Amino acid sequence: MLKHYITLALRTLWRKKFHTAINVAGLTVGITACLVIYLIVSFELSFNKGIPDYDRIYRVHSKFGGAFIGLNRSVPTAVSEYSREQMKGIEKVAMFITFSGKVAIPGAGAPKTFEEESAIAITTADYFNVFQGYEWIAGSPEVLTRPHQIVLTESQARKYFGDIDIQTLAGREITYRDSITAHVGGIVRDLPYRTDLALTEFISMPTIEASGLKYGYHLNSWSSFSSSTQIFMKAIPGTTYEQLQAQIPGMNDAFRKNSKWDALETFEIQPLSDLHYDTGTGIFDFSTDIAHRPTLLALGGVAILLLIIGSINFINLETAQALRRAKEVGVRKVLGSTRTRLITQFVCEGTLLTLASVLLALPFTELSLSMFSEFVPAGVRFDIVAMIPVLLFITVFIGVLASSYPAFILSGFLPAVVLKSQSPGSTAAGSAYMRKALIVFQFTFAQVLILGTILVGAQIRYVLNKDLGFQRDAIVYFRAPSSAPPEKVQLLKHELETLPGMAGLALSESPPADNGWSSSLIEYYVGNEKLTINAFRKFGDENYVGLYNMQILAGRNLQPSDTLREIIINETMSTLLGYSTPQEALGMNLNIYNRKIPVVGVVKDFHTQSLRSEIEPVIIGNETKVFRCVNIQLAAAGENGQTLHEQLEQVEKIWKKIYPDAPFEYKFLDDTIRNFYNTEQRTSKLAYTATALAIFISCLGLFGLASYTSLQRTREIGIRKIFGATVKQIVILLSKDFIILVAVAFVLAAPIAWISMNFWLERFSYRITPGIWMFILTAVVTGIIAFVTVGYQTLKASARNPVDSLRHE
Repeated sequence: MLKHYITLALRTLWRKKFHTAINVAGLTVGITACLVIYLIVSFELSFNKGIPDYDRIYRVHSKFGGAFIGLNRSVPTAVSEYSREQMKGIEKVAMFITFSGKVAIPGAGAPKTFEEESAIAITTADYFNVFQGYEWIAGSPEVLTRPHQIVLTESQARKYFGDIDIQTLAGREITYRDSITAHVGGIVRDLPYRTDLALTEFISMPTIEASGLKYGYHLNSWSSFSSSTQIFMKAIPGTTYEQLQAQIPGMNDAFRKNSKWDALETFEIQPLSDLHYDTGTGIFDFSTDIAHRPTLLALGGVAILLLIIGSINFINLETAQALRRAKEVGVRKVLGSTRTRLITQFVCEGTLLTLASVLLALPFTELSLSMFSEFVPAGVRFDIVAMIPVLLFITVFIGVLASSYPAFILSGFLPAVVLKSQSPGSTAAGSAYMRKALIVFQFTFAQVLILGTILVGAQIRYVLNKDLGFQRDAIVYFRAPSSAPPEKVQLLKHELETLPGMAGLALSESPPADNGWSSSLIEYYVGNEKLTINAFRKFGDENYVGLYNMQILAGRNLQPSDTLREIIINETMSTLLGYSTPQEALGMNLNIYNRKIPVVGVVKDFHTQSLRSEIEPVIIGNETKVFRCVNIQLAAAGENGQTLHEQLEQVEKIWKKIYPDAPFEYKFLDDTIRNFYNTEQRTSKLAYTATALAIFISCLGLFGLASYTSLQRTREIGIRKIFGATVKQIVILLSKDFIILVAVAFVLAAPIAWISMNFWLERFSYRITPGIWMFILTAVVTGIIAFVTVGYQTLKASARNPVDSLRHE
């Protein structure tokens, strides 16, 4: 019997080639989009889930208040011991300090060097007690209780030492930053699951006190905040998040008792399950991109809706065939076929059609992952075996559930009615409103996406083109190696100044806007009251302000100096100090590093981070020893007969002269600023793609309904033409109902889009206002698309010979 159903289904689908092709095209597009989004969302949501007892692991981080409000992943190192000894319900505590730098592997000849390894942690044996799941090939966690010991992952060991017997690596020496020596004490296998804890080597914590690291890291200190310091705690089974959070006030009190820094508002507990989605504090210094959970949920919703509108499209196209299959149903019923058998037959057709669409979607999914690789997370792979449950679900969802509705409609035709050449439309009258409602739903979703795409594009153009308060065109910056002495940086500067055609050159800690940040606690007095402000540090030499064309509102620029003797502040800082005009702030002494430093100038506010953040207080000072960033404004292309590429080649030659072993890695400031909005730009491309797919599938559904309507009104069209109606009048008549449906969809889409757009814009402190033009443009574009879609069917129906129309059965 099943073979019989399949044979009939294949014959029917083959006989209706055009109808089948449209159905398969719509379903293939919807299923492909659904599979791609599913792969991305499931990949991002799988992070850290493989860590044993991950739901009992928490990170401690900080929340700052006052003028510098915000979250930060840094915590004082003393929090580790406090958590271990004072907090209840804690099983183990792991502190690690992220570390990076040049790595050298001594050997018989010249050392094998790796310029910048970043996924390194300085930690204790408790790390492996909190984060279990590591398989030890050699050694044990106890090696981390001794100084100058290191544990490597298997892949990192082979990277450093080649393809040799792992067991022979015990005791091999590794040098970090040319001065810190460690010996291999253990090897662990790489973690088999996706995790943000992608650390490749673990240096023992006692190495800090036994080496020069002790000058940069202060253990058991309440005053040292660094984003490299991470503290995780593993709770005893049964201990809840609320119980841990209730003990945070005690940690806050201990901090205030032992530290004079009052910028901290409170410590906070963060579940490990939230780590990969933490846009507030970030993950680690070496981490990959953070996944934005609301975006993932939105993508998941888009995938489901695309699958639904694909199913809606299927229903509309199938019910549009009702009149053409009416006699077939009547004959089958007269010959003894039951309604159950007819339903089974139609569901079988739908399932085969869906199966064909699924099979076609597989190569398109693989192709889509390649075409959109820039916003597909690294590591996403299309594994057909792992996807079998999803593919079966899609096949059942569309093939069985979606085809059931038209199957019940088609199988319900009365033989006596359809065999007398009477229209079965009265039988299916109840489905007319359903079809129109489905079309409205499709176009509501499509128009919400269109409005969202227009808004996202407009906001991205705004943030990329807004005046940030400094010059950024043709500016290149690069950083000297972290181990380089200040004298070499100055030598690099002097050598670069000899190049012809250089428009500007300055040394600094960083460019005006950067992904990283550094701050200093500023003390000042109002009367006898001592106040503090946590300000962004944008230290640069005497050329820094001029190179970036910052506008000095009051006072003067910095003078050449080797040490910090004077500072420039921005408008926001001046206002926070209590001054109504920039001139009033000149000459004020601020306490920085226990030294009184005078304010000699005030610059116009400029953005130090993305436009998601408010402008922060900023200080600019000249302190040679902290300068590692070289900022160059290249001459415009064509000046001095050199292109930008040729100028950069000359810069690289001088770099190689000063740092022969270090790679020359430069960045254009424009690219850095553009990278602030990688998430939004990826969202924009996804929105464009989803919008195009939604419009395409919705238009197919509209096409199906237009086909159904024009067939149902064939005789009416013939009569109207006999009485003098023109083709134009008939096209307008038949198209009017569809345009009304699209207009109704717009009325529903407008408030949904308005709420969604404003919600999305809330992430930006500086943003556009959704304009009425966006809604007008959406209405016009959708109306044109709908009219063109139905125009083909209505024009074809109205152009038929009236004689043929009146003969229509």
